[in-house]
Amino acid sequence: MMQRGKEFLPSVSVARLRAMVRTETDRKAQMRLLAAIHRKEGKKEEQIAAILQQPLTTVHNWLRRLHEGGLGRRTDKKQPGRPPRLTATQRRALLRVLERGPPHNRGGLWTTKEVRDFIKRKFGAEYVPQHAWRLLVTCGFSLLRPRQRHYKSASPDEKLCFKKKHNAKQDTTARKDLLWARREKH
Repeated sequence: MMQRGKEFLPSVSVARLRAMVRTETDRKAQMRLLAAIHRKEGKKEEQIAAILQQPLTTVHNWLRRLHEGGLGRRTDKKQPGRPPRLTATQRRALLRVLERGPPHNRGGLWTTKEVRDFIKRKFGAEYVPQHAWRLLVTCGFSLLRPRQRHYKSASPDEKLCFKKKHNAKQDTTARKDLLWARREKH
């Protein structure tokens, strides 16, 4: 059972906790400090959870972490995540090769499959197609090939026939305006 009242964070006063809440910019840290204030005031974890509208287990973990680690534990630890498969040097080398373009393609356009194959051959790292695409985008590349034309889209000749003629439109508009003006006079 965790202490409450003056036994909870004995070296910190409620006034100091309130001052910290006012100056804290991180919303999660503010909530944790508010939970600590309520606990210092003698409230039970269930009451604090109801006041802060948080799950009981979340409030319990906040309070335990603050009690065991002090006020420095009010913020989240940065999670490092999975280390990158390519080192910084390898990524720079990859970028240089990508900028030169594929050796077999004069147009200089890479596909994600080609990028994946090159990385596996050169660096021994395997990537899924989505991540190869993500690598290309982060390197500043974008999709350059247009998508195929829809099979139902009109041909350029059909589009030209469909367009209205500029002079014809003006003549029609002028007649309509004139007819409208005549109706208004009567």
